[in-house]
Amino acid sequence: MSRPLMFQQEPWQAFELTIRCMQSRLLMRPGEECNRRVQGVIGRALELYGEHVHVYLGGSESNHFHIVMAAESAEWKARFKSHIKTNISKELGYLHDWRGCHWDRRCRDIPILDDEALCDRLMYLVAHGVKSGLSETPFHWPGVQWVRAVTEGKTLSGPWYDRTKLDAMLRRWERLPAGERGPKPGLGDVTTMKTIPLTPPPMWAHLDPEELKARWRELVEEAQRRYPPHDRVLGAKALCAADPHTRPERTKRSPAPAVHTSSTALRKAWRKAYATFVDTYRGAMERLRAGLSAVDFPAEGCRPPWFFPAPAG
Repeated sequence: MSRPLMFQQEPWQAFELTIRCMQSRLLMRPGEECNRRVQGVIGRALELYGEHVHVYLGGSESNHFHIVMAAESAEWKARFKSHIKTNISKELGYLHDWRGCHWDRRCRDIPILDDEALCDRLMYLVAHGVKSGLSETPFHWPGVQWVRAVTEGKTLSGPWYDRTKLDAMLRRWERLPAGERGPKPGLGDVTTMKTIPLTPPPMWAHLDPEELKARWRELVEEAQRRYPPHDRVLGAKALCAADPHTRPERTKRSPAPAVHTSSTALRKAWRKAYATFVDTYRGAMERLRAGLSAVDFPAEGCRPPWFFPAPAG
């Protein structure tokens, strides 16, 4: 089955991004350094694209990752996705000595069509470790999960390593005569700390900071009622001690839904709009392959980057 086309019905539509590690290996195993590097990558992505991308919440288990976000357009969403996929893969590859592809497929972005469905996905991320029997409460999850940031106002930050700059510094250092070389450049010379500015979900955008934190706490409490802790919990110590190269014998896999919504009518309308978009997009691609230069692609999708310039900004 071919992958779905990237389709965004309107500006600033909410999406859940989800991606799994290669062979479901534990390459996102919780740990302070892993968490910091992932947050540094996302902070850098928001530094680059923050005017066009809003992040509401994120979270991970040892072998997959989720972000609930919105973007101004499908093209800006694609640029944000590309940045975090590529750079999380690189940083965790360096951390865990993993060479080759980090992810087992393309990042799937699932549209969220209404506020009720958006609250449900946020609750799902908040309770991620609890529902899987890995932690007792959302606050005990040792991996990437931003519960304390949204309920207590904690700052999310992590290091961004400018490895392109480091490579250039190393090449210049190696060209110098041995007697003229100073200390060999290292990561400390190209490291900057990045923060993650989380955006309130649109249904809570009118709340002041204290009201917003109170609403997040209510959602966490509701998540704990919906997903009570298991009788036997693995715990943070065992999670952080796991070998990141471990390949589980069994992996829970279920088909990703086309959309998240609480309304049958919205789901039907989305499917109809998506079918129309697919026909239009494929027609444009056929004209492009036929050699036509003046081809209009539907605004709800992404134009081929090898033919059209990236959006300015």
